[in-house]
Amino acid sequence: MKRLFKKTQKLVKGMPSAVVLSILFHIGLFLLAGVLVIFTILPSPPVVFEPPPQVKVPKMPLKKLQMKMKKPAKPKSTAKITAVVPKLDLHDIQFPDLASSGIGAGLSDGGEVVGFGDMPLLDDDGFFGREESIGNDLEVTFYDSKRSRSGRLLVSNNLFCQDLVAKFIRNGWDRTVFKNIYRSPKKRYATCMVMPATMSYMAPSAFGEKDAYPGCWVALYKGQLVHPEDITFRFWAVAEDTLAIRVDEEYVLTTGFIGTDPGSSESDRATIVFGSVWSPSSLDSRKYIISNDRATVGDWIELKAGEPRDLDILLRDNHGFGFTAIMAVEVKGVEYERSSQGGPILPVFKTSEISRDLMDAIYAELAEKEMLSLTNGPVFRDF
Repeated sequence: MKRLFKKTQKLVKGMPSAVVLSILFHIGLFLLAGVLVIFTILPSPPVVFEPPPQVKVPKMPLKKLQMKMKKPAKPKSTAKITAVVPKLDLHDIQFPDLASSGIGAGLSDGGEVVGFGDMPLLDDDGFFGREESIGNDLEVTFYDSKRSRSGRLLVSNNLFCQDLVAKFIRNGWDRTVFKNIYRSPKKRYATCMVMPATMSYMAPSAFGEKDAYPGCWVALYKGQLVHPEDITFRFWAVAEDTLAIRVDEEYVLTTGFIGTDPGSSESDRATIVFGSVWSPSSLDSRKYIISNDRATVGDWIELKAGEPRDLDILLRDNHGFGFTAIMAVEVKGVEYERSSQGGPILPVFKTSEISRDLMDAIYAELAEKEMLSLTNGPVFRDF
């Protein structure tokens, strides 16, 4: 045994150090690999997820968004004379007895009184014209001073409408004067102006403005005067409430209702509205009665063959009961049949032949032997 131990000890002792280090290195690697295998194979304890505590969000009161809308501009002059009123029904409006009040009454042979009667509402070719242009007509624009530009109903007294038109006249017929009142989007196209004594509500009705009340409205006509031959003529006109005619921006006639009684104390509405822009020079002016008033005679107008001249007409009704507007033509040098009053029976102003339906509506309101002819006289067009 002693010999054997010595032999073994000798063997270790004589082993090279590199071999010993290699053995120790591999033993270390083996131990490390074992540890890694153990940690890999053995499952790790499960991780339990604990959610964070719930955060309570306080409820905030919600406010409705306030949208700021730009209000339509109002004319400064209407602040003290306008107010919002509830919507009314036209059928609830009570009109006075026209025969007893004298509104719209006319004189004829023998002093017969002409009332309003049952005027038909003509849609195709009514008192304010057609819905579509035929070329040789006048474009009609309707303004309602009782409503704002947006259509909101106002209460405007007669003075407001009167002052508005007077301002329009002073500003050279500048339509921007009406920018803050309602303008109907619908146009009409007229070939004549023959409106015997009728009701004021027919004007807004003709333009499809069923919510508009009678009175305090303005209608502007714009077109051209032209004739195929040289002609010299002048207008005769009556109007209730007021009417003005310009040719090439020069006044040739203004008129307003005074009344058939020469001793009437009613003010001359044309003078109030139009001031001193024009005055009649004919001795026949305010002498003869057409429809319900004494006709104003205008200035002479010359037209060269085929050469057009601008024509502007303003028609206004202020009071909202009855209204009238008639324009007749007297051609210079022509002899006309005389009525029982002694005045000439004149043809009406027209740019086209008057339809049979419109004739029937006009004749239904004109007195017998009235100073008007619907078929004779010149037609103002270039053919």
